[in-house]
Amino acid sequence: MNKVKAFLTLLVSLVIAGLIAAFVLMIYYDRAVWTIAFVMVCIVVIDAFFAIYIMNSKRHMNTKACWLLAIAILPLAGCLFFVIFGTMPMNRKDWRLAMMSQAKYNKFEDYSFSKSFVKNNTESSNLFSYSYRNELKPIYHRNHVEAIPSNTKSYSEVIRLIRSAKDFIHMETYILRDGFFLRTLIAELILKAKSGVKVRFLYDWYGGWQKFKRKQVNDLREAGVEVGVFNPPGINIFKSATNYRLHRKAIIIDNKYAFYGGSNIGDEYLSIDPKKYYWRDQNFIFEGEIVNSLNIVFINDWLDFTDDTVKPELKQELLSTIDKYLKIHKASKTENMQLCTNTPNYEEKGIMNLMAIMMLRAKKSIKLVTPYFLPTELCLSALKIAARSGVNVQIVLPGKRDNKSFIMTMNRGQYTELLNVWCKVYEYDGFIHSKYLIVDDKYVLTTSANFDFRSFWSDFEDGILVDSPKFSRQMKQIFQNEVANSTLITKEKSKQLNTWWAKFRLALLNLYKPLL
Repeated sequence: MNKVKAFLTLLVSLVIAGLIAAFVLMIYYDRAVWTIAFVMVCIVVIDAFFAIYIMNSKRHMNTKACWLLAIAILPLAGCLFFVIFGTMPMNRKDWRLAMMSQAKYNKFEDYSFSKSFVKNNTESSNLFSYSYRNELKPIYHRNHVEAIPSNTKSYSEVIRLIRSAKDFIHMETYILRDGFFLRTLIAELILKAKSGVKVRFLYDWYGGWQKFKRKQVNDLREAGVEVGVFNPPGINIFKSATNYRLHRKAIIIDNKYAFYGGSNIGDEYLSIDPKKYYWRDQNFIFEGEIVNSLNIVFINDWLDFTDDTVKPELKQELLSTIDKYLKIHKASKTENMQLCTNTPNYEEKGIMNLMAIMMLRAKKSIKLVTPYFLPTELCLSALKIAARSGVNVQIVLPGKRDNKSFIMTMNRGQYTELLNVWCKVYEYDGFIHSKYLIVDDKYVLTTSANFDFRSFWSDFEDGILVDSPKFSRQMKQIFQNEVANSTLITKEKSKQLNTWWAKFRLALLNLYKPLL
């Protein structure tokens, strides 16, 4: 528990105890009117204190408004909820401090191509310059990427890559759900660990909560697999840190190859869960220098956010041998790529800003696929400005929901605003979990992030920007296939979907959209 949260918790606890004591004493001495007045004044003072604190904190303005509304609707109780769920477990670092904290990893990157590339002053170099200057992320040239055409093919590629590992496997995921996929994966990782391959497996605590059997993780550890839990709960699962989640998904093989995309570990991501309707996800296999950037992100997550779930001696072992895990592999092909990230402990939101830059610079077309469309003002404005400027904006969203019952209401609540500026909106015939942005059929941003407040502000995310003619053509064809399996939303269709009940639900959900 950080100092701010400890102080606020103590303050609220003392105030509540004092109010109860004063209330009892005043009732005992028959001072009912004074009791009510005293309690009301104390509540107003406490609410005002928290309101001032929230307004001066480093949060998105919409998030501040949500917490202020909670305090106004639920006096004192809203303050208690804020203490439990709203205080930030990490300090928001400014640019200088953030760069200093990651300097220890920069020496394992190669900036030779980046330095010459950004000086070209071309359209491509200007786009890549944002993450280079903002996050010191290198631009790599010796890379190759292939889009995996189907969910079932993704499964076979994961198994193939794991079996090909000779030195190490680094894997991180958000959701970990029991089923055929997880059990097969565990069996394969155990075999590799027993053969002498170093295997590190990292999953988010919240994403795996009550979704698998403890024995499954114990079996991995007994076989020699190092298992880390991102942001473990500790004594109390109800804490503000629970709101900050590892949403990245990557499997890194020998620092040469990476399986990367939208899929977590669960049968629904393979379209084999009989309880789920058709689930579409897009994954990729990356080869080359870019894998080193992904691996550095994994190592940072492993060392800094796993607390006691990874023994200190194992972390020290990784640190002492880190050079062998970060040997840069150069692919035979040349495709420009760059990693960008989002973390809640850094003021700049790299993925959100890069998306906005790409959309604002679009000249011909924007193609966006995302499961959750709850955009920040920046990204929504960028889309609308592009559309009003004559850019052909196409957006593919799910036609059916996942386990989040509110998502269709929230997505559809944006349709009127999008259609009014001539955006083309499609609903996929099923649930689409893919996340990518294509601009001018040239630049592709593949990312773990959804197009919403949570991904842009609260979760640990990453994305890979690609400039490759062959890959952009491949992604354009994939997008066209998504559109072919979708329904175009017209203004009449939008009115049918947004019934009075949907509008009522939306009105309530909009109050807390940034916290969803």
